[in-house]
Amino acid sequence: MSANQYSHQLGQALMEAGMTQLSFSFDAHVSPESVSAYKNGRAIAPPDIKSKSVIATDNPYLAMSAMYESAAGTGPVILDGDRIEINRHTVLDRTEKEMRELLKVIEKAEERVIGAPPRSLTSQERQEIETLIQETLDVVTASTNLAAILCREYKVSWIKQWTIHKSKLVKNGLMKMMKEVTGK
Repeated sequence: MSANQYSHQLGQALMEAGMTQLSFSFDAHVSPESVSAYKNGRAIAPPDIKSKSVIATDNPYLAMSAMYESAAGTGPVILDGDRIEINRHTVLDRTEKEMRELLKVIEKAEERVIGAPPRSLTSQERQEIETLIQETLDVVTASTNLAAILCREYKVSWIKQWTIHKSKLVKNGLMKMMKEVTGK
């Protein structure tokens, strides 16, 4: 993902939401000039503006690029390379492929490595752990892109889906209740 991916996505998201820079500047409590600078990559939007832009547009790609930029380049990237057509069919195929690869690596790691104490790993076993991590990240990226494209193409709220997902995790005891992030 390029360094100015957020700025590109901000412009796209505002356009798709039918918002002008001026209307977003009122929502975000910043000057229209600041919005222009964020949109054109002349300035880096602060975290609160990124949050407000995601809330205002409910755009999954803007959310992904904001997270990526705000988390020092960690997090799923938008699959937009020359070797993938961006549509629900190709992203679904990519996700299925990545999941199959991860399951193979999990089976191998379970048999040989996962039961071993971390401090006792050989360099080869450590490499197997890193391969497991990389395959896991491949699935995270592919599946996040799948969720994003499905939300976009079927006009489903990205924010609502994450809210439902977090509620399910809390209900199942997998996550503690967190204060919701809102920009309003």
